[in-house]
Amino acid sequence: MGFIFKQLKDELSSTYTYIFGDSKTSEVAIVDSVLENVEIYLSLLKSHDWNLKYLIETHTHADHVTAIMNLKKHYPFSEVLLSKNSEAKYKVTRVKDKEIKLIGQHQFQIFETPGHTNDCISIFIDGSRLLTGDCLFIGSCGRTDFQFGNNKDMYESINRIANLNSDVLIYPGHDYNNRFVSTVQEEKINNKMLKLKNFEDFEREIKSWNLPPPKKIKEAVPANLMGGVLD
Repeated sequence: MGFIFKQLKDELSSTYTYIFGDSKTSEVAIVDSVLENVEIYLSLLKSHDWNLKYLIETHTHADHVTAIMNLKKHYPFSEVLLSKNSEAKYKVTRVKDKEIKLIGQHQFQIFETPGHTNDCISIFIDGSRLLTGDCLFIGSCGRTDFQFGNNKDMYESINRIANLNSDVLIYPGHDYNNRFVSTVQEEKINNKMLKLKNFEDFEREIKSWNLPPPKKIKEAVPANLMGGVLD
């Protein structure tokens, strides 16, 4: 009751940004903002008279630049939440696994899901929606070949998610096939990476991908360590 939830897509990077919060208190959080879309976020915040309480990054992104510092100009009292493992160089609140935050009458829990990077977290909202960042995708998982990625961590993280209740909704950080939401049950049935029987098979599969580096990695990573400040 009184729950705000919006999923916004950046077409260039196929990044999903999430806005969630409490309509009774008008407090909201923005997860994984994209610099090019800052005006969209500001328009939504102003038109609904929402108060931006939290800015959350699921990890240090390599494929886009965050809008955090631009949004902080308009909402200076918003609190930035990043993993305790983040190497961010600006003022943030570092959060740890199972830590709970409140937003109005709703709560969300920090769910550490390293693998894609060592600072990956997922956001577990009211025990029913999991924003998985670049950990578990619909039908697959995030890559592990840069930014302290780790195959064993990824294997353990996606299987940790798979052990949640079957009806938990899965909202990924990206999708390249215009899919928007899944469930734990659907992923256990259909996700190729969860159907692999052991870590050895998982590692063999993920090593075979041979993906090119993200186009913006040299620009995005240093900028995001500064909250989205470009040199």
